[in-house]
Amino acid sequence: MDPDLLKMVTVAVALILGLGVMATVLRFKGRRRLERLGRAFELGTSRSEGFFKTRVGGIYRGYSCSLMIQHASQYDRGGAALRVGASSPHCWSAEISNPGARLMVKVGLFKDLDVGDSFLDERLRFSAEDEASLTSIFGTETVRVAMQRLVGSENFESIHTHEDRVDVKWSPRDAALDEDPDVLRTRLDLVTDFVAACSYSPRLDP
Repeated sequence: MDPDLLKMVTVAVALILGLGVMATVLRFKGRRRLERLGRAFELGTSRSEGFFKTRVGGIYRGYSCSLMIQHASQYDRGGAALRVGASSPHCWSAEISNPGARLMVKVGLFKDLDVGDSFLDERLRFSAEDEASLTSIFGTETVRVAMQRLVGSENFESIHTHEDRVDVKWSPRDAALDEDPDVLRTRLDLVTDFVAACSYSPRLDP
């Protein structure tokens, strides 16, 4: 066999074997995570999700929920990302305000929306496709209180609401919090309380 061709075949085989080992390790970690965190969901509904089984999902208070643990990298602090399947007529987001974002608002690169709640407006940078609809959502005290509780949870970073799901992230990565089933249950409580307060109906495919 041609030496160059042999080298290419050897490299290809090594890559395939490496991917196989990686997939096995990820699936093993996924099973361990499911065993640890699955009990946070309603009995008999927990499951591993994704090709490499990196997500843990289940039903909670009628909502289909999915958790992904994100490891820290040079580009991201990592954390826990919780997705809840819910139908929303509004698309909006809110993130913990930081010096960089405040500077962007000051120079006019970002538009900072207010929802009329001092606790939330001081801590978050809101954005929305329709400012009036955002104000309308937070015109209800039940929604404001539920959002205040969510924002007050340890390491809360952001919430993004789409037509078919609500994504919430806690960051930075903290294994003591992100891998604790009791903390996950508390986070599920906070998010589903808020989603229900907004009258977002459940979807079964987050």
